Amino acid sequence: MAARTPAEIARDAVKQLTTRKLPPTPENYQAAYHEIAGTQPLRPFPLEPMRRIAQALPDRSPGQQRLKAQVEQAVSMHNWEGVQKALVSYAALGPPPAPANAVSPVVEAHQPLATQFPADVLDQMARIVEHVLPAVGNQDPKLAIQGEELVAYLRLPSHEPQALKKTLANFAFRLSFVAEEQSVVQTSLLGLIRLMFENIGALGVDNAWLSGQMTALMEAATPPLSTRRLEALQSRLKDVIHKQTEARERTLAAQAEMKQALASFIERLATMTEESSQYSSKIERCAQQLEKAQDLTDIAPVLQEAIQASRSMALDTRRASEELRDLRDRTTHAETEIVRLQQELDQMSQLARHDPLTGALNRKGLDETVEREMARAERQKMAVCVGLLDIDNFKKLNDSHGHEVGDAALKHLADVARASLRPQDSLARYGGEEFVIVMPDTSLDEGVEVLRRVQRELTKNLFLEGNERLLITFSAGVAERLASETGSETLKRADQAMYLAKRSGKNRVVAA
Repeated sequence: MAARTPAEIARDAVKQLTTRKLPPTPENYQAAYHEIAGTQPLRPFPLEPMRRIAQALPDRSPGQQRLKAQVEQAVSMHNWEGVQKALVSYAALGPPPAPANAVSPVVEAHQPLATQFPADVLDQMARIVEHVLPAVGNQDPKLAIQGEELVAYLRLPSHEPQALKKTLANFAFRLSFVAEEQSVVQTSLLGLIRLMFENIGALGVDNAWLSGQMTALMEAATPPLSTRRLEALQSRLKDVIHKQTEARERTLAAQAEMKQALASFIERLATMTEESSQYSSKIERCAQQLEKAQDLTDIAPVLQEAIQASRSMALDTRRASEELRDLRDRTTHAETEIVRLQQELDQMSQLARHDPLTGALNRKGLDETVEREMARAERQKMAVCVGLLDIDNFKKLNDSHGHEVGDAALKHLADVARASLRPQDSLARYGGEEFVIVMPDTSLDEGVEVLRRVQRELTKNLFLEGNERLLITFSAGVAERLASETGSETLKRADQAMYLAKRSGKNRVVAA
């Protein structure tokens, strides 16, 4: 039966007071709570006995004097936690310096000795507490203080069982509240992130690239989370921001060019209208002068002016036509650039990080995964293995059954491999019939066993071609990253081991 939470116990305690028709005083509520929880109620604070204990503490060193004052202050305030913290710190000082003429005390026969626990068990308990505190955050300062006190007490040379039990119980009780709150906070934050991605995807329904990326981000933000999934989520989100920023800048530039072209076009039309009006006025004036002309001497200057005006008008018209043609070309180029940019983003959605046939990571996704895992292995000083596998006799399969069957076989191998790999492992299509498996926190022997497990699963899940069952096998090489080795160097050693497996008879795994 699952342990009951403090909230459930408190709710049942209130119900019990109502059923028994007891007033909800602190004493009655405390009694009901401990009765339901099966624990012992806290006793009233023994002020006088605690004062006598505090006064009896030695104060022969400055440290003892300071901690004795803290104990006395905590006792006067009825502060159990303060008393506990000061006494634990006092005990950590070690035995007080004895006077020169002091006589070694004699332990009476009836005095109980502190029970000794295995040192390795106590050290493991202290390490657990040290690792738990960062995990729950620093939202509760009292929990951090209790944790530090518990760690200090666990690392003392001896312990009283009852004191240790009580200290552990107090820490566990407060930890349960903080852990529950942290779980609710994490769930709420994930819900907000998914809601944000969902809304962005809905707003960009006409943008296939953005909509596809938002769907992938929602999948990445689905529990359970891990450091690797969060890093992948961050990388994908950075890619979205970068691509959207680039698209926005280029689109704005194209739009600005179109606006400028349109403004120039309108300005040119206005100029042409004004010039046409001027030429019309000149021609009209020439026509009036011709009507008044009496002989050729009067006609010649008028004809000269009309011819010059016509030539100027023809020249301006030709120049305007060239400018308008240039504006049209610029506008067409800007429109084409916007369409090309949208098509480029749509293609990026399809070719982002996954192979469209098998669903495994593509070369870009593999490079990012290898770089990330190698960096983590370097930081955390842990092992990481890379396995490279190549399907045996794949060319023969293609020649005998066709490329469509070959593609289906590749997809079958990827599906079986994904189902048998561990959650932290990553599968990528390296090229053709070659696949790479990245295995974090894995030794060389463990990496070899992972590849052999995939081989066994392939023998259990035969590939079906019509009514024919085909056995797909592969040869693989596994390499464990050496100190300061790059991902490409590790992959190269795995590739060499894979070719050795091929030459050794195929359908086997060789360690580099």
